[in-house]
Amino acid sequence: MNTKFLKSATGLLFFACAIFFISAFAAVPPANAQGGKPANGKPPVLSEEDKAYAALYASRTGNPTTQVQLGEDFVKKFPDSHYLAGVYSQLTTAYMTSGQEDKMFTAGDKALELNPDNVDVLAVLAMAMPRRVKSNSLDAAQQYDKAEKYARHAIELIPTLAKPDGVDDATFQKAKDEKLSMAHSGLGLIDYQHQKYGEAVTELSQAVQLSANPDPVDYYLLGNANVQTSHFKDAIAAYDKCSATGPLTAQCKSKSDDAQKKAATQLSAQ
Repeated sequence: MNTKFLKSATGLLFFACAIFFISAFAAVPPANAQGGKPANGKPPVLSEEDKAYAALYASRTGNPTTQVQLGEDFVKKFPDSHYLAGVYSQLTTAYMTSGQEDKMFTAGDKALELNPDNVDVLAVLAMAMPRRVKSNSLDAAQQYDKAEKYARHAIELIPTLAKPDGVDDATFQKAKDEKLSMAHSGLGLIDYQHQKYGEAVTELSQAVQLSANPDPVDYYLLGNANVQTSHFKDAIAAYDKCSATGPLTAQCKSKSDDAQKKAATQLSAQ
């Protein structure tokens, strides 16, 4: 699939905003490094490493350029830090948001080497990898297989996550749903590329239903998969959602018109 689908996925930016909500709690800096009070009431003694990670952690919902600079500086200064899993996790998203795809995949691989159960990174790579693979490349099958494993591992882990202290149920469920949406999005594209259109419809339907801000690319692919299975009314509905906003408006409007013609002239499965 052409990389334009990765770059044009406006939903990625929304996902990035919530990306650290789950896994990064495993690498939260000391409370006193975040401006909190130490448990024993004594003045905090913080290392430069703690302070540097606290600054990076505090930037996680801010400018991705700042996150990249802080993260890269941290890796250079503290290459053996116990915070590296969290640093690479945050860098994965910062690179994605800032359009640095090669660095995103490199950081994601490093994050998963340190923590194979990082659902934040698993979800990002599960969605992003299939969008970047060229179906005629020599390693396409290997890359699709890797992305599928990431997606299924994320789907396996996410329901078992414990809610962090201080987080309400609704917010936690929303964060989990967004990550599940990303994983199903990746599986849907893999199924579509393998011409398993029925399975693609199932996965992509879950992707758009779970997300509070569905990715237009998922609607585009869902429409295509529905056309392939002769579900023209469902295809029109998906294309219309896609054409409502985002970078694929023109393509989806054209596809919707074509699907309406097919619905009028061909035998529909509906």
